[in-house]
Amino acid sequence: MNSPRKEAGSTLLVSMIMLVVLTLLVVFSIRSGNTNLRIAGNMQSQTEAATATQQVIEQVIEQIKVTENLALIPAQTVAVATGGTTYTVKVEALNKCLVEVPVLTTKLDTSKANDMPCFDGIEQDIILDEGGKPIPKLSACKTQQWNIQAGVIDGASGTKVSQIQGITIRVPATVDCP
Repeated sequence: MNSPRKEAGSTLLVSMIMLVVLTLLVVFSIRSGNTNLRIAGNMQSQTEAATATQQVIEQVIEQIKVTENLALIPAQTVAVATGGTTYTVKVEALNKCLVEVPVLTTKLDTSKANDMPCFDGIEQDIILDEGGKPIPKLSACKTQQWNIQAGVIDGASGTKVSQIQGITIRVPATVDCP
């Protein structure tokens, strides 16, 4: 049989080891929770900044629809509030047309109001080739492709978002692609 004197310190030792293990588990849980909270906060900031950037790009597209001249859209800085935070979105000036393609009269529809200006100043007579198919002629319009680039750099959260959106717009044939 064991005497009470030999077992007197073992309970204290086991209790101390269990206390240290439990303390380490609690510290790990708190750190893990804080890390997950930071990750969720960063994702929220990035999503809000991307939303603000997309909102400003849509505003620029609306300006383009009104002016119908892409060269008139200057570089801009727009403040957008989303999710309780205000982000400053910078839009680059539209100064470079990527592609310019003439619109053929065979691709136009005389029943559509948007296509009618493209028939101005050209002969409406359709000339057929030897096989009876219409010979394509250039219309008074062309399409241009542009990129709109906008971005956010938020100093408070460290969020950086950059978005590029391509747009295609029909312009009169007299508008040059810079």
